[in-house]
Amino acid sequence: MKVIVIGAGLVGTYICEYLSSEDHDVTVIEKDPAVCRKATDTLDAMVIQGDGASPALLVKAGLHKTDMMVAVSTDDEVNILACLAAAKAGVKIKIARLRNPEFSQEGTLLGKQELGIDFIIHPERETARELVWLTRRSAATDVIEFEEGKVQLIGVRLDASSPVLNKTLQQIDRENPDLLFRTVAIFRANKTIIPGGEDHVTRGDQLFFITKTELVPHLLEVLGKSDERIEKVMILGGGRVGRLVAAELEKDKDCQVKLVESNREKSLRIAEELQRTLIIVGDGTDLDLLAVEGIMEMDSYIAVTSDEETNILSCLMAKHMGVRRCLALVNRPDYLPIMASIGVDAAVDTQTLTANAILRYIRRGNVTSLASLPGIEAEVLEIEITRASRVAGRKVKALNLGHNGMIGIISRGGQVIVPIGDTELKDGDHLIVFTTPALVGRVEKIFANR
Repeated sequence: MKVIVIGAGLVGTYICEYLSSEDHDVTVIEKDPAVCRKATDTLDAMVIQGDGASPALLVKAGLHKTDMMVAVSTDDEVNILACLAAAKAGVKIKIARLRNPEFSQEGTLLGKQELGIDFIIHPERETARELVWLTRRSAATDVIEFEEGKVQLIGVRLDASSPVLNKTLQQIDRENPDLLFRTVAIFRANKTIIPGGEDHVTRGDQLFFITKTELVPHLLEVLGKSDERIEKVMILGGGRVGRLVAAELEKDKDCQVKLVESNREKSLRIAEELQRTLIIVGDGTDLDLLAVEGIMEMDSYIAVTSDEETNILSCLMAKHMGVRRCLALVNRPDYLPIMASIGVDAAVDTQTLTANAILRYIRRGNVTSLASLPGIEAEVLEIEITRASRVAGRKVKALNLGHNGMIGIISRGGQVIVPIGDTELKDGDHLIVFTTPALVGRVEKIFANR
């Protein structure tokens, strides 16, 4: 498949690396000369310096022979014009990253259909949604939904009080026969493990479980992480992410939300936009201000300014002042693994969330989507079984996945199944499979068509 990617930033690079690894013919268009040079050195793709909205340059890049356009530059207008040109040229799949939410609203003058775009991703909206999930699942470090919310992947870090410490995964499973779940990854000492039943869990492990959404509270209780209710939240930063998070949390009548913003004029606009959120004008790193505004009474603190150092520092201050749940927005994925060790309960990275949302949309054979777990080396594949699949009619234990990968959940006819070794894979099954980046190709071959 021939693909044109507009923008070679973190999102564009991430997508290019994935597509190139699958032997797709990738061309990247990037305006910044320095970014172009870096992309040329690091990517297995043709890199062209120039304006991604230029019709002449798009034609030069082979637009009329292209199957997919992925426009992820930092400029909404460039991404829109690139997708419009792609639609005119007959490109089958057009994907755009747009920050202005007006462009995705149906029935507007310039909605998705009018712009010729098949899939629009809003980075700030994805980020806000992730932060809200993490706030409501207060014991989790990560929350990812599957199967339209019926299934959740939960990341949990074990502390010294966890009742499951030093037990094997088989022991935990045997002691809780009514709790259907799979442990699909362990992050330990900066290393990702796709575990087997004989693996022990130890203090400090970050475990990733997949289970039915309705069973999550029970699972957290088993792990010694009862999901305490969050009733008082303070948000630092009145940008789009902060406003979206506040707007969602204030829908819960029992949740009191405070938002700290340093810009007075912006604070007035936010106060008009939000209904129940208390807006505080001031510096979010001012300890005296935070103390006066009751930070020591907060259940959760969410730092989402445009400066990630401010976010991390203010979270550490909030933690020092007794807030039990602190979340930070960061801009660099390589910061994520160290967040827990420095005292931040959970962190989200807009770039990774955006790239994962785009990759989930890209369909490629039996593997219908792929996403990365934030901060660790683990990939999540959603695989559809057909009659032509090599594994159709075979039992899970016959696949010999070993530590190459693990089937977390099977969705079959609207029913969610936690598989065991004797579970047979059938035509129409939808699998959620976990592996490491280096083993994605090997796992794909196991589930490929005959």
